[in-house]
Amino acid sequence: MTSRVAPSSLIPSAVRSLFNVVSGIDFWLLGATGFLIAVGLNVLHFSQHTQGYFDKQLSYMYAGLALMVIVSRIPHKLWTNKWMVSLMYLTNLGLLVAVMLKGHAAQGAQRWLALGPITLQPSELAKLVVIFSLAAWLRNHRINSFFDIFKILGIMLVPAVLVFKQPDLGTSLTFGAVFLGLSYWSGATVMDILVLLSPLLSLILNALNIEWWHMFLGALAVVLLIFWRTFDWKIWIRLAMIIVVMAANYGCGEARPHLWGLLKEYQQKRLTSFVNPYDDPRGSGYHILQSLIAIGSGGINGAGLGHGNQAQGAFIPERHTDFIFAVIGEELGFRICLLIVIAYGIICLRALFIAHQSRGDPAGAAMAIGLMCMFLFHAFINIGMTIGCMPVAGVPLPFLSYGGTALIVDLVAIGLLQSIYYHNPKEVKDDWS
Repeated sequence: MTSRVAPSSLIPSAVRSLFNVVSGIDFWLLGATGFLIAVGLNVLHFSQHTQGYFDKQLSYMYAGLALMVIVSRIPHKLWTNKWMVSLMYLTNLGLLVAVMLKGHAAQGAQRWLALGPITLQPSELAKLVVIFSLAAWLRNHRINSFFDIFKILGIMLVPAVLVFKQPDLGTSLTFGAVFLGLSYWSGATVMDILVLLSPLLSLILNALNIEWWHMFLGALAVVLLIFWRTFDWKIWIRLAMIIVVMAANYGCGEARPHLWGLLKEYQQKRLTSFVNPYDDPRGSGYHILQSLIAIGSGGINGAGLGHGNQAQGAFIPERHTDFIFAVIGEELGFRICLLIVIAYGIICLRALFIAHQSRGDPAGAAMAIGLMCMFLFHAFINIGMTIGCMPVAGVPLPFLSYGGTALIVDLVAIGLLQSIYYHNPKEVKDDWS
C-alpha cells in the first residue's frame, strides 16, 4: 500500500524554502536604495528644466534594476576569476583609450563614447573593474609590508591616469579612495595610509600657507619616527624610509606650482573657489554661492517640489547632476536632506557589515569594502561641495544625479553587495530540524 505524506509535513519544507529566499536579501540595502532613487526621480519630474531627463532616467532605472537582480543571483566570485577580471581590465583600458581618441566632449571634458545607439561613460565602468581587479589580487595577497601596497597601486594607477586625462578629476579621486580603503582593510596600517596621503597634504598646505606646511613637515617626521613600522624595520631602515618620505613631501610642496599646471583651468578654479567663493561670485564661486542660497532658503520643510526659486529659475548650475542636492535642500528641506544622509549611511554600514560577514571570503569582503568606499566618497564629496565644505570635483550623487551609466553602475554595485550577502550567509542555528 502506497504511503501518503501528510500535507502538514510539507509546511516546514515550504517555510524553509521561503525563509532561505528572504534571508538572502538585505532589505535595509534595498530600502535605502529605493528611497534615494524615488527622491531623485521626483526632483527630475517636477523640475521645469529637466522634463526630458526624467523619462531617460526612468528608462535607465529599469535597465539598472534588471541588471541588479541578475547580478545579485550570479556568484560574485565570477567577477574575480583571473580570466574574467583580466578580460574586463584590458577591455576597459581599451574603452578608456578609445574615449581619448574618438570620444565626444561636453563642458570641456571628453568622457563619453558612442557605441552604435548606446552612449557609454567608460570611466564609470572603470570604477567597478578596478574594484574587481583589486579584490582578485587581494584574494591571495594580503598586505604584510609597506611595499606590498605598491603592488595594488600599480593595478589602480593605469586606469586612474587615463581617466584623469579625459579630464575627469572626480572619478580619478574615487579610485584613490577605493585604493586607500582596500589597503587599510587588507593589512596596511594607519601610518602607512598617512604616508601615502602626506604628499597630497603637502601640496594643499603649501598652497594655503607656507608656515602651516613647514609645521606639518616637522610634525610628520616626529610622528613617523615614533609610530611608523617600529617593530617591522631596523632603525637604520626606518630612518632611511623617513628621509625618503620627507624628501617626497618637500619635493611635492616645492613642485606645487608646476603640478598645478597639469590641471585644466576650470579644475583649478573648482578646487580653490570653495575656500572663498566671494572672491569671484560671478565666476568660479557662482556654483557654490547659488547652492548655499538654495539650501538655506529651503529651511526645514522646503518650498515644495517644483516651487524652488533658485532651482526653477535656473540659478543653480548643473541642478540635475552635480548640484541636485541643492535642489533637494531648497524644495524638500532639511528633513529630506537628513534622510538622504541617513540612507547613504545605511548603504555604507550594510556594505561594511557584509564585508565583515564575508571575512572568510577575502575577494568578496574586499569587493564589499571597495563598493563601500565608492559610495562613501561620492556622497561625502558631493554633499560637501554643495554646502561649501569641499571643492567642486564633479562627482555625481549616487542614485540621485542624472546619468545613465552612473545609475546603472550604482545599481549593479547594489546587486553585487546582495550577491556577496547571499553567498556568505550568517552562521545561524537551524531551527527547522
